[in-house]
Amino acid sequence: MKNIIFDIGNVLLSFQPEQYLKKYYTSSQIGDLMTIIFSSDEWVELDMGTLLMHGAIDSLVHKHPHYHDEIIFVLEHWTEMLTTIDKNIEIVKELKRKGYSLYLLSNFHLEAIQKMYKKYRFFDLFDGGVISAEENIVKPDEKIYQILLDRYHLKAEECLFIDDSLGNIHAAQRLHIKGIHLPYLANLKEELKAIDIL
Repeated sequence: MKNIIFDIGNVLLSFQPEQYLKKYYTSSQIGDLMTIIFSSDEWVELDMGTLLMHGAIDSLVHKHPHYHDEIIFVLEHWTEMLTTIDKNIEIVKELKRKGYSLYLLSNFHLEAIQKMYKKYRFFDLFDGGVISAEENIVKPDEKIYQILLDRYHLKAEECLFIDDSLGNIHAAQRLHIKGIHLPYLANLKEELKAIDIL
């Protein structure tokens, strides 16, 4: 095993919007906003790179005018909900010291990933990556995995992919990439020790 590939959301950066929204809204409002925003076609299009944030705001406000102010607030501040999962960042550093090549493979909005790269220096540890919004393809489409393999001349059998979504892991495995399904806050170090990576 030579290459370790990381998802970002809930693997390297925590994304738990309900916790953030509790500071501002009632439980009923939070339920509505979670559906209106994070389960919307617009959210998928942001990941696909076929829509930018101002377009998503305009579209969602038009569809849900009764939540006009809330939609604008949440979408203008949503990257503040992304905070480092420090124990996993330390593992990234340890893997780098051990000589593994590190890559990103994540469904992420274009403007947001650019902001994250500037905000968090640990991204400098990675040798490369593929972000959905830059390719107009989202996981678990197998094409996005193949883009990563081809771009960096990686052999699938030498790659390990870590993601919080089981569907994304299954897609990787179909391409002969080994996978670790890592539910939010699961113990990554123990998973890596079990397969002699750490």
